[in-house]
Amino acid sequence: ENTDALLSALGAEYPCFYVTGNHEGRVGGLPALRDKLAGWGVTVLAGAGAALEVRGETLLICGVDDPEICGEAGWLEQLSACRALTGDGTLAVLLSHRPERTEYFRASGFDLVLAGHAHGGQVRIPGLLNGLAAPHQGFFPDYAGGRYDLDGTTLIVGRGLSRGLPPRIFNPPELAVIDLLPEGAD
Repeated sequence: ENTDALLSALGAEYPCFYVTGNHEGRVGGLPALRDKLAGWGVTVLAGAGAALEVRGETLLICGVDDPEICGEAGWLEQLSACRALTGDGTLAVLLSHRPERTEYFRASGFDLVLAGHAHGGQVRIPGLLNGLAAPHQGFFPDYAGGRYDLDGTTLIVGRGLSRGLPPRIFNPPELAVIDLLPEGAD
């Protein structure tokens, strides 16, 4: 209910984009979910991109489904289709649920990759441990949450809003706000 309220309100007022995570495939009903999102004005990306103009600047927003949704070959095909849209000097952003696929993000043509999936490592010790464990990364994950430089591509891993199980310890829910500024602006 909270997700419905948030996304229907945001989709009606602002450009919004969506890519699948691993949970959508497990709970079923993905076609109906995609239809619902599109009905709210949310652009569903699955190996596609959309140009977005903000204050006279153009951004390319691309996205790939989670590999649990489309399979490994499908994920690579979607990524390739998105990469083909980059390279014209437009700031290119990729939405990908999984942050650990850094070998595909480096030198990919994307300036910024936004990901989640790691749930912030579930357990944190601020100043000492960024995350204890994350799906598909195991213990002491490299990409639990925060900003990472990948040889010219910036990866931002959001900790997410989930409060489910397993519990979070010193790892509060997070809605990341990212300011994109023109080159040279402060």
